[in-house]
Amino acid sequence: MSKVNNPIEVSFDDFVQGIYRGAPKPVLFWDTCALLDILRLPYRKGTIDSFRIINQIKDLIQSDQLFSVASALTIKEWNEHEEKILADTQKSLELTELFHSTCIAIANDVYTATYISEPISNKSLVSALESLAENILSKTFFLKTDDIANSALTRISDKLPPASKKNEFKDCAIWETVLKMSGDIYAFDQHTQQVFFTVNTEDFFDKGRTPNAFYPKLLTEAAMSNLACCSTVLEVKASLNL
Repeated sequence: MSKVNNPIEVSFDDFVQGIYRGAPKPVLFWDTCALLDILRLPYRKGTIDSFRIINQIKDLIQSDQLFSVASALTIKEWNEHEEKILADTQKSLELTELFHSTCIAIANDVYTATYISEPISNKSLVSALESLAENILSKTFFLKTDDIANSALTRISDKLPPASKKNEFKDCAIWETVLKMSGDIYAFDQHTQQVFFTVNTEDFFDKGRTPNAFYPKLLTEAAMSNLACCSTVLEVKASLNL
């Protein structure tokens, strides 16, 4: 299983002043849900294009052309959920296969045809998705959140997004982590491409806008350090100029 057993945990200063400044390059900050969605890609609006883009991102990370960053809070959340998500993905593949086989059988009966249903649950797709995630996680820097706890609590107290609906501390801590990292990097280099990738539209999106989009408050804060906010793989691709 793809547990994060030996995470690369670093402080903000160690990452920005040491690791980043030692070899500046674009930065992709993953929300936990965006990483977990790799494991269930076919069932989370995933396409062959999004799979290829994630593989391209993985290659850039592995070849040291792109920094992969996440909050240290992601470690616990990933380890708690990845096994169940992998099992659910496998069950979904088996169910899809069953539905498809039934449809083919009915079509054959209706049209007196001999269409064949190709099994998909035994194609090692789950292992392929797990391996893809593992390759990204193995070179991801997990930023310690000790010095942003107070900022996250203040955000909750002021009912600012992403805490405006359910006062979610974790989401606020992750956002404050992103802001601090991007602000520190921006102070050194204003041209570095920085991307925040989340699929948690429930908390980061203003559902009162048409079309739905990130809360204006979050976009304003992100713009101060040239941080792009993305909720799809295609948006990440565009923001990183892949």
